Amino acid sequence: MNFLKDNFFFLILVFFIIFFLQGIFNLPVLDRDEARFATASKTMLETGEFIDIKMQDETRYKKPIGIYWTQVFSNYIFGNAPFDKIWVYRLPSLFGIILSFLFIFKFVQSLYSREVGLLSVFFLGISFLTISEVHQAKTDGILFFFITLCNLLLLKGIIRNDLTKTLKIIYWISMAFGVLVKGPIIFIFTILPLIVFSIIQKKNFCCLIWTNIGFLIFLLISIPWFVLISIKSNGLFWHESVINDLFNKVKSGQESHGFLPGYYTLLVFLFFWPGSIFLPSFFINVKKKFKEYFFQDNLNCFLLIYFFIPFILYELIPTKLPHYVFPAYAALSILISKEIINYKFDSSLLSYAFLPVIILPLTILFVITFAINEYSSFDNLFFFIISTLIVLFLILLYFLKKKQIKPILFTAFMHQTFVYLVAVYYLVPQLNSFWISQNINKVVDQYVGVVDEIFHFGFNEPSLVFLTSHKAKQKMISKEDKNKKILFFVEGKFENSIKENIELTNFKLVDQIKGFNYSQGKNKIINIYANF
Repeated sequence: MNFLKDNFFFLILVFFIIFFLQGIFNLPVLDRDEARFATASKTMLETGEFIDIKMQDETRYKKPIGIYWTQVFSNYIFGNAPFDKIWVYRLPSLFGIILSFLFIFKFVQSLYSREVGLLSVFFLGISFLTISEVHQAKTDGILFFFITLCNLLLLKGIIRNDLTKTLKIIYWISMAFGVLVKGPIIFIFTILPLIVFSIIQKKNFCCLIWTNIGFLIFLLISIPWFVLISIKSNGLFWHESVINDLFNKVKSGQESHGFLPGYYTLLVFLFFWPGSIFLPSFFINVKKKFKEYFFQDNLNCFLLIYFFIPFILYELIPTKLPHYVFPAYAALSILISKEIINYKFDSSLLSYAFLPVIILPLTILFVITFAINEYSSFDNLFFFIISTLIVLFLILLYFLKKKQIKPILFTAFMHQTFVYLVAVYYLVPQLNSFWISQNINKVVDQYVGVVDEIFHFGFNEPSLVFLTSHKAKQKMISKEDKNKKILFFVEGKFENSIKENIELTNFKLVDQIKGFNYSQGKNKIINIYANF
């Protein structure tokens, strides 16, 4: 029993790893960012070029090199040629977030209590945004770790009024890797809150992290690759990453992701649930005890700034995606957990909780019902799932009426676990029409070694390029190909433009794939032709 008590947190970590691996292994490649990152990393593995960033022959200068190196390293350990298993590319996100849980627990336990540390990890671990990001081969899981580590070190420095030289060096190493993963974004979540905190407290807390050797190490880690890519790309990297990507996102909504301020405020009640249940009461308490939170408790003050400064800044930027504020959720989880433990699970924390309690369960019920009705068909398992979700929802309402926080948290945990397993093992197979690239890839696999060439044209989503780049070519058939045995995939709307080529080379329609392209919000028809 002592072993279980002393190692309870590590059992929680093991649970989260096993839990998350269900989706990491089973979710198809997601368009478009995940597939683009994975394809660029795959290209590095195929070409042996680890400085330049390309998706096949196309340069990709949106983000720095860090994420690609981690995905390449993951493939060296867990992958093998032809490097087309997406779960291997997702492992850095998993490890980044799991390591964040570990450090959050250890640091928060030392600063506050074991209970606050456990509850902080609980709120983060079952929040919808964390579940989403841990399953995607992108920058955000790794960046979350480096930001979290930096700010946890700052919290330790604030309470001790100093940091050891070793911890300062670790801080700058973490900053350097954060820059290599996503450029200057890490400064928004670390340096900027520290500056604001110093202004509010009228004291230079920046000296807590400063060390000449640490800053030199930061430069030695972060600068060389930027110099090399500047030379290799003739400066194109800076034009693409800073002007076309970063500045344009700040200036206006990019890639159909422009939203008005208030976007993140609304979404936090979905993506931080069940922690968001306590947000209204928490912020009312902050308002009532403003001086106490901001001027009498340095840790509270920094945590609030750590959350609010990036959150408000991203609310003001036109281009918005849910994961942009993800690192700020770490601060929010600690603040909410500390509030609950300090109030000893007092029922007053549920005074304004009705809407926050019901918003996610009702949304999930609607989304599952709509998705199955629109893109699949109802079956007995669907009605069992909906019935179970309704029962869990009613249990939540019962405990809310009784104002019992611990049963609410347990029921919320059961709800999130059930929804996750439904998504992985029910929705993914039922929504087969969403996975056009995977369905094309299955057909391609049947003909590899049977035909001379496999081509595809029109439907060129990054997921298809990732899955088939080593066995199919993205091109139009030509007269020179007429003597080869060819399998040709073409999106239906392009057929008229290639009709002459089809007739010339005696291609015949052999199959058809119908699906819904969720990244474009359009139905697609992929016709499959063969000349044998």
